[in-house]
Amino acid sequence: MDNGDMSRPAKNAADENIWQEDYRIRSYEVDCRNRLSILTIFNYMQEAASRHAEALGVSIQQLLAENHTWLLSRMTIKIASYPGWNDQIRVSTWPSGAQQLFALRDFELTDGDSRHLASALSAWLVIDLQKRRPIRIGPFLERLKPIDGYHAMGGSLDKLPALKNHTYESRFTARYSDLDINQHVNNVKFIEWVIENLPSGILSSKVLAGLEVNFLAEAFHGDQILAICAPRNADNTKFLHCLTRQRDGRELLRAVTEWRDAADG
Repeated sequence: MDNGDMSRPAKNAADENIWQEDYRIRSYEVDCRNRLSILTIFNYMQEAASRHAEALGVSIQQLLAENHTWLLSRMTIKIASYPGWNDQIRVSTWPSGAQQLFALRDFELTDGDSRHLASALSAWLVIDLQKRRPIRIGPFLERLKPIDGYHAMGGSLDKLPALKNHTYESRFTARYSDLDINQHVNNVKFIEWVIENLPSGILSSKVLAGLEVNFLAEAFHGDQILAICAPRNADNTKFLHCLTRQRDGRELLRAVTEWRDAADG
């Protein structure tokens, strides 16, 4: 079964607006420990959301024709277990309501035996491309047909605190290959920069258990990006992160990562 070949709405009538996609994990989608990478998880979720949006008549391509586009603003994800190369994974996603200007979308990831792998909640804005500002979400909710209040996980999508003092820093340059259909740096690349900024001792001994992120501004081809982070607790299992565009000091992202011992899976 090739990636993307199995996309369909759930068959259960009670879940009529839950979209499901099945993937078989390829060798280039796992990390050095043969675990599905967090970047691939984000790509899977975005692909499933995009396919569902297209089926509902609100894909990025369809919105671009109306001079609008989607922008991922906030996301939180909890990861219980990582599958490996050649394992099968199912991504289920559905619109779950609204919060102010945000359209909410949930995700649940399960393995080939329907065992839970991860859950996520995301918040999306519709942007007016001429004014570069978010617009009211109400008219788009009618097309999304959300399952109001049905969530894959508890919690809320709050504004994260600013990082005032940091312990680690790295610098990156936005490449042409980092751009997406909106002509700015893909948000998965932001997540990659966040992870790469962590010390090698964390990356080699722990796995990501949870991530909460606020996407604050865009980055473009050639931008120089400063990534900084600092531990939030004594045992180095939680870090606060920030990405900043160096040419104007604009804050692009805030994030919190949580880590557990790699031996725990």
